Amino acid sequence: MFTRKGYSTSLFIILALSILTLYCSSAPNVLKKNKSVSVVGTVGSEIIEFNDLMQGYMSGGINQDPSAAELKDFLPIYLNYRAKLLAASEAGYFENKTILDEYAMYAKQAAYAYWLDREIKPTIFEQFKSRYNEELKSSHVLISLLPLAPPSDTLAAYNRIMEARELFLSGERTMAELNEEYSSTRNGQLMGGDLPWFSVGVTVGPFEDALYALEEGELSMPVRTQFGYHIIHLEERRERTPARNISHIFISRRGDIEKMQDLYEQLEQGTPWMNLVVEFSEDRASVSNEGNIGWVSYSSRYDQAFIDSVMNLDPSLPYSRPIESTYGVHIFRVDSVQTFKNEAAKDEFLTQELDKSSNFERSNEFVLNWLSEQYKLRVNTKLITNLTNSFTSADSLPVTQVLDVADGLSSDTLFAFQGGTATATDFYDYLMETHSNKALNQVQSSWFSDYQEYFLDSELANFTLNVFPEFSEQTDSYHRGLVVYQINEDSVWSSVTIDSTLLIDRYLNNNTDYQFDTRYYYHLVSARYDSTLKKAEEFIVQGGHPDSLRANDFPVAVMSDSTGIFQGEPFTRLAEMEVGNISEYFTYNNRKAFFVLNDVLPARKMTFDEAFNRLLSDYQPIREENWLQRLRNKYQIQSYPEVIDDNFATLDAN
Repeated sequence: MFTRKGYSTSLFIILALSILTLYCSSAPNVLKKNKSVSVVGTVGSEIIEFNDLMQGYMSGGINQDPSAAELKDFLPIYLNYRAKLLAASEAGYFENKTILDEYAMYAKQAAYAYWLDREIKPTIFEQFKSRYNEELKSSHVLISLLPLAPPSDTLAAYNRIMEARELFLSGERTMAELNEEYSSTRNGQLMGGDLPWFSVGVTVGPFEDALYALEEGELSMPVRTQFGYHIIHLEERRERTPARNISHIFISRRGDIEKMQDLYEQLEQGTPWMNLVVEFSEDRASVSNEGNIGWVSYSSRYDQAFIDSVMNLDPSLPYSRPIESTYGVHIFRVDSVQTFKNEAAKDEFLTQELDKSSNFERSNEFVLNWLSEQYKLRVNTKLITNLTNSFTSADSLPVTQVLDVADGLSSDTLFAFQGGTATATDFYDYLMETHSNKALNQVQSSWFSDYQEYFLDSELANFTLNVFPEFSEQTDSYHRGLVVYQINEDSVWSSVTIDSTLLIDRYLNNNTDYQFDTRYYYHLVSARYDSTLKKAEEFIVQGGHPDSLRANDFPVAVMSDSTGIFQGEPFTRLAEMEVGNISEYFTYNNRKAFFVLNDVLPARKMTFDEAFNRLLSDYQPIREENWLQRLRNKYQIQSYPEVIDDNFATLDAN
């Protein structure tokens, strides 16, 4: 929600503002008598200091260490900019609804990016980096549950997983037994069970958070993920095993050890590795890269036995003996073991890994979920249940016709977040806008989750400003940019506000500037295939008009022009053609094409209407300079470039 701050009417504030205004309005006269060493100019009552100029220059991001000469060149530009802001303020542009709406949209989207880059990613990165150093071995029981399951199903699943948990804690069941008895199945396979060694970034966020919070031998409380409810048992922790860059010679048939043993002996006798890869390896995707399959670690998506085989290799050996896996038979080669030159190199690698993992996502939904967890969004689940019951007990009338359902709950708070609240009435209003054609007895839990996201989204910009006051520098800068753009548009670029007599006078007094040169009236015909183009050419030679090609089902593109706006190759060919002729074929936009020259139009003076856009463009610099001169006169702009030299001299002396 975007609200404008009101103005206090306390006597102290009024007096303070009056004194400040009195000082500012007299500033130019004071400066003429005793100019400060830091003041580089004035615009009306506004004093522009050296630091203001520096910040204005560096906000462009081109050069963060400008010279005195560069700043002196920039000074008149900056003073003009400040004059435009002052004029826009006086004209009410800062309160323009269209500008405020665009500003509000920008502020909200900028807030998402600000949270991601300023707070969320650095926080998650530190956690990711800490977890990266460990590998965990675990097992779990999973009772599947849809993300938007009704409350009754959710409660039933929770009670059942708690029942399984109590059986483990009492020693009556092992995790393997609980998996058989309680875990859901999918395609005939149990969804829980023993998990391989893995590290950070492999599982979904809630599961990983719960697992890393456990001590060895500990069993978690029920954990809700997108798959359902889990209980997780952490069996063991260990230091992370460095990833290995692996190449292999591969035969897909398991048990063909004898053939692979023969290849191993050839390696021992000096046959080059690459020769055997090219001739015998059945992993054709890796052959061109000497059999390299990339990095393998306990976070890889390979079969666990395969990973164990690779991670147990002795990297000091040139290659392994033949090893069987679920995929076939391999001879492995450890090309390298992952190391980092320094902490910065490791951080760079982990940043890339984080971006690829499920731990981090550049989306608005991810930001809102993170904020709701970290800053404790309060959800009135009892009210949601009461509203759901009230809705489902209603008849099939649409939302727009049923306004008094659960009316006694209308003022109750549904969501609360950092001082902002949403009531049941606010939720009704949201339903009227988004689900007006739905019947209340068709209520879905997604209505509440969607409204929760809508509520948080509406609170985000103001919340960001409260947490990060410096965020206002970014949003205010954009607001000023919108304002300056619009006053420029209205004062300089709009053709509606220009005095047409000035353009007419320029048109009449500049005969040679607004002329058409010799122009060619032509058709350009292009096609994907030469044969199609040939048929189109025959159609024209036999008297058909180029504009009729499409109507006669020729699969060609046809363009005509007589303005001369297209220059360069192939349009230079037109000057060499005779009227009525067809050109040689050429390539245009990756298609075969030819010209048909219909006429050569002589040079002539443009009409005023034909010259209007060019006149307007030519007059803009004059119009802008006239407007700026009016602003300079109105605000009595004063410039003190010598102060820039004084400041640089002081900096050099220090």
